[in-house]
Amino acid sequence: MDSFSELITHYWWLALLIVAFPLFVFAKKLGKDFGGEVVEIKVDQVVELLEQQALLIDLAEKRTYEKGYIAGSVNMPGITFIDGTATIDAVSKPIILIPMKGLIPMPVVQYLQSVGANKIYVFRGGIKEWQAAGFSIEN
Repeated sequence: MDSFSELITHYWWLALLIVAFPLFVFAKKLGKDFGGEVVEIKVDQVVELLEQQALLIDLAEKRTYEKGYIAGSVNMPGITFIDGTATIDAVSKPIILIPMKGLIPMPVVQYLQSVGANKIYVFRGGIKEWQAAGFSIEN
């Protein structure tokens, strides 16, 4: 049993992905069940929402985030929503999530909905789509 717990400790991100993937496949249905909906958006919609003071949350791990991020984004790795260290005060604003490795863990959506966020968007294209549209990134 010790080796299993060591495996999970060292590769927690893999366990997170294994759990998150099936949940994300059904995110739209589950989102409705939790009282809201998660909507995927493209870069032009991200720009519009940012002009309306949306909160942009990048779920990447800190090292990945520091290699390049969209100006104004907040780094909140997905694990912070699972371990209870995430806190968001601006839930009345639209919230845009930039996926971690292409996935949004369901605990992130559940947390946001539990604190009253009802406008949750996913910018699946992330940094690559942002740069392809001609926008720069910070690092």
